[in-house]
Amino acid sequence: MSRTSPELRQERTDWLERVESIATRLREHGTESIELRTLAPASVDALSDIGAWAISGPTEVNGLLAHPSTQAEVFAEIARADMSAGWCTMIEAVTAGLVGAHLRDGEPLEAVFGPGFPRVAGTANPEGTAQPCDGGFRINGRWAFASGIRHCNWVLTGVRLLDEHGEPQVSDKGAPLTTAMVLPTGALEIEDSWHVMGLQGTGSSHYRIPDRVFSVEYEMPFGGPHPRRGGPWYDVPTITFLAPGHAGIPLGAAAAALDVIRDTATRVRFGSTTSLGTRPVIQRDFSVAANRLAAARAFALQVFDDAWDQRQLGEPITLADDARIRSMVAWVTDTCLDVVRFAHHALGGAANFTDHPLQQLLRDLTAASQHIFVSDFAYERDGSFQLAPRGDGS
Repeated sequence: MSRTSPELRQERTDWLERVESIATRLREHGTESIELRTLAPASVDALSDIGAWAISGPTEVNGLLAHPSTQAEVFAEIARADMSAGWCTMIEAVTAGLVGAHLRDGEPLEAVFGPGFPRVAGTANPEGTAQPCDGGFRINGRWAFASGIRHCNWVLTGVRLLDEHGEPQVSDKGAPLTTAMVLPTGALEIEDSWHVMGLQGTGSSHYRIPDRVFSVEYEMPFGGPHPRRGGPWYDVPTITFLAPGHAGIPLGAAAAALDVIRDTATRVRFGSTTSLGTRPVIQRDFSVAANRLAAARAFALQVFDDAWDQRQLGEPITLADDARIRSMVAWVTDTCLDVVRFAHHALGGAANFTDHPLQQLLRDLTAASQHIFVSDFAYERDGSFQLAPRGDGS
């Protein structure tokens, strides 16, 4: 179904109205989140009020699955109000979506989704281990970058599989075998480790699991094809499913940066006789930046429209498609970071103070741009498919 259809246009309108209703609250508590180094309780409540955590979830578990283009725009508008709120929302919403689609039926599904739609942190990197034992898996390890974990009920955590002797299990090609476990955050040891230069309010702390046994019923793949529920959009590579979140965040940051320039257009810098907004060089560069942001947004939404339509028609998202989607997200992030850098430079010394919104936006998006999702590997993988001999399958 095209994003221009009446149903999806209404879906987009409804979601953006929800975000608009809490945007002021998110902005008001952004500094508190930074000071707390985790999302402020008032921001968590605001996002809960509009059902934000459920936007990527299967309807079978009371999720509110929105079109991926709608998801990207919603994450962007939340990030436009407050970057930490946007980041936590997208991480927890898409992770809950993965859990809702792949977790086993019965007790596990009831425990996670029965009390109401959950907030789920996620760390895909299998930094810990899972060894079979009586009653399930013995879990050990320490994981990083668990965004929002202090206000989450559960965490989806990647693990390397061991055999009964404690040796790594490997595939036929010698690669380590991995899986994921859905674990209650109350069973974890959360560290006070989130001392960083950007996205301070996300509370993306390390956590530990010291030799504890968990039921095998809470094991599931970290996303990917062949979901247990949810429909066509969940039957995609994990990267594709996560992409609306990672595209939306930079779009929101760049829009917020241009908002700051518009709001300060009448400012006259020391040594100048004209306001910021009347200087030809600023006018020219602002136009270029606004056009780049518009192009990035249009590119992202078109890619998500195409991917959604593919799945609705029963066509798979191939590895080449997945690589192209990931490279799009990397390009959108790089483009939006350039927009934020322009705004930071244009404002001059005033933006050098740590409490200035442009200083914070620059640090936040720089931190987001270091995520593994948007590394140069994204371009390399896409280029390898695009430069492959014609007829080479994906």
